[in-house]
Amino acid sequence: MKTDKTKASIFLVLVPHNDARGEIRKYSQSLFKNGFKGVYGFPNAVPIASLSKPLNSDELKYIAKSIRTAAAGEKFKTLETACASFLSDENSLTVFGPRLNFNITQDMFADTGLKIKTLISPLIVGSWLIPKTSEQHVHARANAGSQSYPPFYPFPETSFRAAAVANMFWRPVNENEEIVYKWKIGKLSWLSRPVK
Repeated sequence: MKTDKTKASIFLVLVPHNDARGEIRKYSQSLFKNGFKGVYGFPNAVPIASLSKPLNSDELKYIAKSIRTAAAGEKFKTLETACASFLSDENSLTVFGPRLNFNITQDMFADTGLKIKTLISPLIVGSWLIPKTSEQHVHARANAGSQSYPPFYPFPETSFRAAAVANMFWRPVNENEEIVYKWKIGKLSWLSRPVK
């Protein structure tokens, strides 16, 4: 098998606890079984920002603390579906999935901000990676905000407090003239428990 690799893009991601990811995973699997390609090109995680280089453990801990503080102890909840441009070297892609009830601001990063290239908005739990040139992308954009798109596959309404931040390495790989997407999530830095 002939495989050509390109340089990996690096992202900061929020990784929901496995119980919440399980619900999103079922949604992704149902899409895949019904012909929606690109489901496994992206993990069931929330892309926050593109990075110039990986964040170290202290920087990840700082960001985890900032996010927990900004969330004020509230749960992260999935809202309607949404699309976000996937800011990699492969800029012709869109990530689709349920949007979170949370926003990221630049001041959450402090000294780590030098490694932040671009913030990704809105925050969505990756469920489907779509080429912008595809017909499916047109439909996804047109139906963003719907609770029943793709048709007959309502997204899972879920909430979670337990989550972690991590570096994610993502790259397109040419395998036998077909582009597939590989990704790897680094060491998790868990958000602290909310103070009661």
